[in-house]
Amino acid sequence: MAKFLGIDTSCYTTSAAIYDGETGKVYEKRKILSVKPGKRGLSQSEMVYQHVRNIPEIFKNLNTYINDIKGIGVSAFPRRRADSFMPAFLVGKGCANVLGSTLHVPVYEFSHQENHTMAAICDFPNLWGKKLYVMHLSGGTNDVVRVDWEDNQMIISDVMHSLDITAGQYIDRIGVALGLQFPCGKELELLSAEGEHLYNPPIADVKNAFSFAGPETQVQKDILSKKFTKENIAQGVLKTIADALIKGLTRANLDKERGFIAIGGVMANIYLRERLMKFAEKYGISMYFAQSKYSTDNSTGNAFGAYMRYKSESLYCK
Repeated sequence: MAKFLGIDTSCYTTSAAIYDGETGKVYEKRKILSVKPGKRGLSQSEMVYQHVRNIPEIFKNLNTYINDIKGIGVSAFPRRRADSFMPAFLVGKGCANVLGSTLHVPVYEFSHQENHTMAAICDFPNLWGKKLYVMHLSGGTNDVVRVDWEDNQMIISDVMHSLDITAGQYIDRIGVALGLQFPCGKELELLSAEGEHLYNPPIADVKNAFSFAGPETQVQKDILSKKFTKENIAQGVLKTIADALIKGLTRANLDKERGFIAIGGVMANIYLRERLMKFAEKYGISMYFAQSKYSTDNSTGNAFGAYMRYKSESLYCK
């Protein structure tokens, strides 16, 4: 049976996945990079070191499928832009190229952002080739982009971005200040569930962009003041993010004919999903989310993308 391999070596996770082109089933393995308590992330050299150590372990769990692989998809860079580069992705890219040469199968290079997008499309395959908006919120990215297609490949153009830190960085910096383990998204979400809606930090008022540096500075001061509980601070931070996103998207005057996909680790948050869904219903926008397990870093999108590219090329050749 034809199977397709996806590889992603990001700032947070080493991952590989197999997509079965006949059944649509996904087999995956991933390992979160280790960050020492109190730290707010890793250097690129630390990421590369951990990815190199993790790759053999990851593939040990997927090697039964290797002989059936017909194509490989890999995250080769963060975003599909000329200035987008990150050494961590070279580990996955190198691994994909070695396997491609050894197995004599094509290697399809995607961006990490495209991988996240395709992981969502994997659940909604009718969106493949359709004009879309994609909002990518993670530790390294805070973008709203317009997706068009050409020859089964995404053509991405910017709509909105962050002027400073991302929503993911905002969450992680506050989370670490509250004593949570990096990355802090899941713990902050659990903490916020105990909040009493008593803390309302400000949101930045900027046009055609997002900004979280100002709110983060204020929240850090409020943490030091000890006037608010950790639970209320966590809840207030998530409310700030939701309010900022909705305000920005409302001003963006989105084309309702395009579907809207929300991706990235931040979008695993249930509260943010609920707020965005209410926004979409109010303005008649078709909103889609990846499964929570595919919102965080994974390689399923690359495996699915390799399948779709391989299938289209095979049909073209016939």
